[in-house]
Amino acid sequence: MAAKLRSFRDDVSTDYGSFQLIDMYGGEVEAASMTDGILHIHTGMLSVGTAVSHGTIDVRLESWDAAPPPAPDPWVAAGEVGYASGGGILNVIEDEGEGSLDAFVLGPPYFRYGVRAYHVPPARSSDGDFWEDPRRAHVLLCFWPLLDVFDPGVHALPETVRAERAAPRPSGYVPSMDWPVLRERTAPPPPDEPEPDVTNDPYPWRTLAEHRVRTHIRHDLDPEGAPVFSVDRGDLITFGPPEPGTSHRVTTPAPAIVTVLATDGDLLTVRHATVTESARVLATERAWADVLARP
Repeated sequence: MAAKLRSFRDDVSTDYGSFQLIDMYGGEVEAASMTDGILHIHTGMLSVGTAVSHGTIDVRLESWDAAPPPAPDPWVAAGEVGYASGGGILNVIEDEGEGSLDAFVLGPPYFRYGVRAYHVPPARSSDGDFWEDPRRAHVLLCFWPLLDVFDPGVHALPETVRAERAAPRPSGYVPSMDWPVLRERTAPPPPDEPEPDVTNDPYPWRTLAEHRVRTHIRHDLDPEGAPVFSVDRGDLITFGPPEPGTSHRVTTPAPAIVTVLATDGDLLTVRHATVTESARVLATERAWADVLARP
């Protein structure tokens, strides 16, 4: 039976009857444009339409470990597509371009996810949960993992490769569905870190909101409560930005492969990578061994 892993809810304003979901991190995964119901897929973006031209949209997102059961009444099915995510973490964007300060963790980066949309027709439900309001729409999007699409020859390029257009070796990478972020939480979330001092901050509300987002992303990426520690960005050997959810080789204090949970400037909160997460780093090192061997 499918299990719900995470949920998200936020209100967004709309002047054109839509909102977008975009990857906060990661590179783009090429995908053909597709439309089904209220869902419109483009590379790196999922656009969702509603019947409200001017008003607010009650946006609800759910992440599941497999295809979920149908949503209960009063939700009505409104489309189903596949979405390729380069970062595995989404941000909600209003149709005027303003983004939510919160974030939603889908799962691993470079994955294809199923997306099933539901909406509530503008009428009151039998249990009184929703009221008819021409200025407010309700949308539920359910996501679940379909396929690991990571390719080290495309998605993990050393800087020298970008300049020289070198070709990778066969990497032997084997796609996997066994990721910590695709499992139910088995450990309580760790205590929140102290909030930053915003005494002289001209935008304290934004600083505190960004801190809270970093904290909840860190919790979601570590559902099994693995020990965490801090490393400096300069101590990593990377094949792309060390963003939350990505794995890299660290050189100090001891050689290891780690998964980034949170970033704060050059200070990274990490945990030791699992076998599946490490496999991407090892495959990338095999793919670009010729480049890495150069003096």
